[in-house]
Amino acid sequence: MNTQPFSPHRQRGIALMLVLWVLTLLTVMAVSMTATQRTELALTEHQLAETRWRLASDAALAYTAWQLSQPLPTLDATAVTTVNDDASLTTDWLPNGVAHEWTLADTSMTITVFNELSRIDLNQANAALLTALLTVLGVSEDAAATLADHIIDWRDTDNLALLNGAEDDAYQAAGAAFGAKDEAFVAIDELRQVLGMTETLYQQLAPEFTLMGEGKKVVNEFASAAVLAATQGISLENAQIQQFEQQTQRSQNRGGPLYRVIVNLPPLEKGAQRESIKTQRLEALLELTPNQALPYLVHWRRFGGRSDHPTTEAISAESSS
Repeated sequence: MNTQPFSPHRQRGIALMLVLWVLTLLTVMAVSMTATQRTELALTEHQLAETRWRLASDAALAYTAWQLSQPLPTLDATAVTTVNDDASLTTDWLPNGVAHEWTLADTSMTITVFNELSRIDLNQANAALLTALLTVLGVSEDAAATLADHIIDWRDTDNLALLNGAEDDAYQAAGAAFGAKDEAFVAIDELRQVLGMTETLYQQLAPEFTLMGEGKKVVNEFASAAVLAATQGISLENAQIQQFEQQTQRSQNRGGPLYRVIVNLPPLEKGAQRESIKTQRLEALLELTPNQALPYLVHWRRFGGRSDHPTTEAISAESSS
């Protein structure tokens, strides 16, 4: 039996292996801790950036409400100057879709305002108006009449299909997991569920509708070309000319009191960097309430999206002072 002790060289080899194992373990632990810290730091920075954006966009709503509550300048150039000598605080904001640049602290953004009552009320529009709007957007007359009846059958409370309409049996035959809602629209998004609606057509239709019309007549002064063409029975080309003329003329009316406000972070220039945040767009429905305890109300707001025109709607009962 060999009872000779380990040689010094062998002992040093074992010690070296132990040291290498310990160093490897410490390296793995250090790398793991570093990765965890980087992840937590990135999450924290993301949350802070998103919070700053939400607070800045809320401030933009307050600023927009202030702008819209200011008296419109008169057509006399001298009078315009006396209303406000600070060019950054212009008092001629109109709900015509023109983007206004605004900077709060280090956050630059653009604010676009639309007159909500210059849209067609989705719950009030009759078949003729819906058909006209669909036709203006490029849908054939027969397909437009059919889809218009589908929309009305979706929102009416009975189970009787219109001539070209669709009730539960039609949805079942099409393999849908649901039938007609038989109640009023509560969100523009519901248009996606109407039989025959495509995503492309939905994206065209959604910016032209509101759920806040309450039977009121469409205000054409700030309406889109599509709405002008549908409500006045004119061609889209003539409606575009009319819209351009309206936008180039100084109006003495701001419409309201309901306004669709879209706040966007401006696009980055090539090579520029910005903190990565999930939401870079706010869309809200603002109501001015002069001579009230709250100068304005925010009926609903939503974050996200990149388009220049609103495409969805989410009703809430949110208010802000």
